[in-house]
Amino acid sequence: MGISVKDKKTQARVQANVDADVKDMAESVIKAVGLTPTVIINGLYRKIATTGKIPLDFSLTSEQMADLQLQNAVKKLPVKKLRTKKEIEDFFNDED
Repeated sequence: MGISVKDKKTQARVQANVDADVKDMAESVIKAVGLTPTVIINGLYRKIATTGKIPLDFSLTSEQMADLQLQNAVKKLPVKKLRTKKEIEDFFNDED
């Protein structure tokens, strides 16, 4: 026994903004397998409702994680403010 199909009076409209190119490519795939965007979205919502989980992986790749760690490390570096031309010249001429 699954979730029953409701009549139009009990249905709600869901709207989302999607990149136009992504939409076109996804709808081509959806159509090729004989489905509609409405069927896919209903299936996604039903899966979330029945399992309590979002059936998609939003994890970072190892490269994205490394980039994020580098960005966070750089934020922690001390920043020396150079206010005058002499301070700038001294900074770039420093042998250390």
